[in-house]
Parts: sequence; structure tokens; C-alpha cells
Amino acid sequence: MMDGHEQGDQERVEAKTEAGAGKRRKPARGQEGIAILLVLVAIAILFPFTATFNYKARVDWQSAVNHGDEVKARAVQRGAMQLSVLMFELQRMVFNQKQFRDFAGAMDITMMAPYLMSVFGTQDGAEGLGSLVGLDTSSLNELALDDGGSFEVRLEAESGKINVNCLAQTQGDGKNNPQQRTIEMLDSLLLPSLYDPLFDEEKSDGNRYPRVEVLRAMVDYIDPDTGKFSTYRLSNSSQDERYRYQELADPYQARDSRLDSIQELHLVEGIDDDWMAAFGSELTVYGGCKVNLNFASAEQIALVLRHAVAGKERWKTEGENFLTMTMPLANFVVESREFNLFSKLDDVKELVKAPDQFVNPMTFLGGDEGQDTVANVPKVPDGLAVRVNGGSTGGETWGGLADVATVEPERIYRIEIITTVGSVSKRLTAVYDIQYGRSQSQGKGAWLYVRED
Repeated sequence: MMDGHEQGDQERVEAKTEAGAGKRRKPARGQEGIAILLVLVAIAILFPFTATFNYKARVDWQSAVNHGDEVKARAVQRGAMQLSVLMFELQRMVFNQKQFRDFAGAMDITMMAPYLMSVFGTQDGAEGLGSLVGLDTSSLNELALDDGGSFEVRLEAESGKINVNCLAQTQGDGKNNPQQRTIEMLDSLLLPSLYDPLFDEEKSDGNRYPRVEVLRAMVDYIDPDTGKFSTYRLSNSSQDERYRYQELADPYQARDSRLDSIQELHLVEGIDDDWMAAFGSELTVYGGCKVNLNFASAEQIALVLRHAVAGKERWKTEGENFLTMTMPLANFVVESREFNLFSKLDDVKELVKAPDQFVNPMTFLGGDEGQDTVANVPKVPDGLAVRVNGGSTGGETWGGLADVATVEPERIYRIEIITTVGSVSKRLTAVYDIQYGRSQSQGKGAWLYVRED
């Protein structure tokens, strides 16, 4: 055992040791935050590299996803094109046959294409088709795309438009001259005062291009000769064509031949984007030189009616009456053919002569209760007497529906396929001729034009 003296010495030694240790743990003055600063510096250095790596990784990942979606979208697009060929074959082998038309009437695939294709293109397409026809189509749901993609099909007939390539066909005289008939249709198309700003205002080159100048430029650009066209004589003059195509920064020559696409009209003097936005949808480069009344727009039908109107009622198609009387009648024709196309031009004549006899009874049904019944009744436009065949006698000539219009079965279709997969959206526009003779395989039908956007 230690005595009191030794125990006291030991306690003093331990106290000194603890005091020395306490002094060593106390940091030097001004060095309290050095560790925190080092950590912040390290983070500041590493953060840009980490953020850049993370950003590049996300970009690469999204690019890979988009590339996969684009491949899927293109595959879906090609599949939709093949499905559309089946529709065209249905039109050629069934709807266009005389036996079918005599039995069921005139029908066209454009009347049902959006509903049929929606069964394959969207998840609820079968349900929409079932509600339209009143049948249970739940068994068709398995036909739709199930990988997150979808497509929409828009189909229209090209024969309901004015074929500008007919400006190159100069054979024949009078009403038998395709060029003259097309010029008359184009002149009537440009005539309404609604389009005055397109011809009265200066273009981007500082010039104004009246209607007659634009029409002359279109004819000279497409017809095969080099003589300047006279819109007064409706024939070529002795003057040579003189346009500034060769004086542009990117010079080119007039086509002097048939156009391959309607977009080539942008090269014609006086035609710009505004002009094409106003009239491009009414023009085509495919098909014949007569407008098909089964597919023509109300504007085209109104022009045909003005050409074929009987002399005693011509006042209904002139001036302001064209907008207040002829256009409502043309719109009525479009509504009437929605579920029943015309089989012959005589059907058109009878319809426009007495439109009140062809009103769909379903249009008189409906309306909210408590409202004026008379106010809900649709207004039937006034009739118009037209001729089917044109002719002349004693120096007087008159036009007829057969001069500029037809109701023959359709041959050429324009299809637009809009495909969506994830964040990728693609658009394909194509033109198909169901009667085109194939040289590499059996059967008929070929794609005339394909463009992907």
C-alpha cells in the first residue's frame, strides 16, 4: 500500500498530464474552419464535372430513347402504308365495279377510311367504329398497337381538284381544249374579291402581280412552247416568254412540261407562300382535266355551277349573288353527298334544281327544348337550273356540267399518315394510283409520290 505522501505525488502527476493533454487539443488561433473550407473546395471542383457527366448521360439516354422511338415510328408508318394498300384494293376490286355500283350505289373508300384505320392506329379506334355502326367491336381491340404508338390516316381523292398540268394540253378547240377549260376554272378560282390583297399588295420583291399576270405566268411556265400566252385570246401570241428566272441569285429555267408536284408552283413568278396557302389545296398535278363532283370542295362545285348555269338564272352566280346564293347551294351539295355519292351528272342537275326535295329528314330533328322550332330548321338554299351538256346555236354558246366535271370512280388518292411514338412524331404524305400498271410484279397500283417530314 502507498502512503499518503506517495498518493499525493501520483495525483499531482495525473493532474499535470490531463492539463497538458487539454492544452494540446486546443486548435491554433485562425485554423478553426480549415477543414470545412477544404471540403467546400473539393465539392466546388467536383460539382461541374459531376453535373456535366450527369447532363451528358441524360442526353445520351434520351437520344437512345428517341432513336428507338423513331425506328418504331417509321416501322408503324410503313405498316400503315401497307394497310392503306388493302383499302385501295378494296376500292379497285369492289367499290369501282359496275355490279356493285348498280346494287349498292356509288361508294368510295374515303367515306370510311378514317374509321377503319383507327381500329389499327389507336386503342379506342374499335370503340369509335362500334359506336358509329351500332355494333359490338370489342373483339377488334387486339388489332390496335399496344406498344405506346399510334397513327392517324387522312385520305382524299385528287380528282376533286384542278389539275394544273392540263395547262400543257393544247389540243382541241373550244370546250374540247383542256388548256382553255383549265384556264377558265383557274380564272374563276382567283376571281373573288376576298383574294384582292394577294394581287394588290407588293410582294417581297417589291412588285405587284395582278390576277391576269399570275395566270399568264402559270401557263407559260407549264406549256411546252416558248411563246407568251395571251389571256385575252386564250392562245399563244407572237411574243416570246420573258421572265426573270435566269436573273435570280439561284437561276433556273421554266419547266415547259408537266409538273411532278404542286410545290413546283412556288417557282412561278408572282406565286408565294400566301398564294399557295390560299389556293394550293384546290390544285393538283394528278388525274384528268375534269373536276370530280363527288370529291370537289364547295368552292370547286360553285365554279362548276357557274359554268353550267342556264342563261335565265345566270344572275344568281354573278357579283355578290355568287357568295349569297351559289356558295350556299354548293355547300348543300357537299353535305348531301356525305353518305351518298353521285352516280351520274343528271343526279347533280336534279339536286341543284330542287334542293328542298333532297333534304335529309334527320336534319330537322334535335335541338334544345324550349327553343323556337322554326329557328332550328335548317335553311334550304334556292335552286339553280344547270345544263348537263354544253352546246351552241346561232352563234350563241353555253356551258354544261359535262364540259368541266365528272362523277367517275376515283383512281388517284392522296394519303397523309401521322405517326406518334413517345416524343417522336412523323408525317408521311403519299399519292397512290390504283390503276397504274406494274412492270415488276403482277396486279395494278403504285405509289406516285412519297414524302416524309
